[in-house]
Amino acid sequence: MKYTIVDYFGYDLSPQERMKAIKQAGFDGVILLWADYFDADYRDFPQYAQNAGLYVENAHAPYMQANTIWEDTITGQEYTNQIIRCIKDCSVYHIPTLVMHPINGITPLPENDIGINRFKKIMEAAEKYSVNIAIENQGNPEYIDYVFGNIPSNRLKFCFDSGHENFYSPHLDLLNLYGDKLIALHLHDNNGQEDAHALPFTGNVNWNRIASKLEEMNYTGAIALETLNKGFEHIENPVEFLQIALDRAKKIL
Repeated sequence: MKYTIVDYFGYDLSPQERMKAIKQAGFDGVILLWADYFDADYRDFPQYAQNAGLYVENAHAPYMQANTIWEDTITGQEYTNQIIRCIKDCSVYHIPTLVMHPINGITPLPENDIGINRFKKIMEAAEKYSVNIAIENQGNPEYIDYVFGNIPSNRLKFCFDSGHENFYSPHLDLLNLYGDKLIALHLHDNNGQEDAHALPFTGNVNWNRIASKLEEMNYTGAIALETLNKGFEHIENPVEFLQIALDRAKKIL
């Protein structure tokens, strides 16, 4: 079993320092945030990871404007083009999978042909450049149903986010619904009241259920954490925090 973690986990470090700390703590790989929200040099991250001895499991696409993909606006078209550029980047940097949000948070905008047609263009690019697109659960999980139901593509996969399920849709078993398409995990915890991105076993996510589901489906991908150091701010040494994070990941599976 391999263990990975998102490249930003809450400490004020340079990207190179973050990669070195992740490797020193014992992780095998890293999830990259493929946007300039945090670091302008994000396209150098694959090299930073390689230099540290980490593999890149996947990249996370920009998400703040994800809702616009369903809007008949120039912004929605620009966002679609941005995702396609991310797909091309993944091909160039040998990143096998791009994780993206079908929406950001909860949106009242109904599913529509505008969004589906844009997703079709995204998937055409994904197939052309041999990159997987993993749709991540956010709020309004019906958007996932709508995308999967309207776009038949072997490149269209599912990224299960434990914290988002617990916060947005605790009444659903998303691994049961979309486990046949599962290619990536974003594992973190919360108390159901906020999207905290806390370490596993600090909230009320049902980790026994998740572990049982993953074992049942013979999941062989990485156990991937998308956590911050919330509640562990007193730990000044990032490697010490990351070692705790890795121990929690190993408890899951």
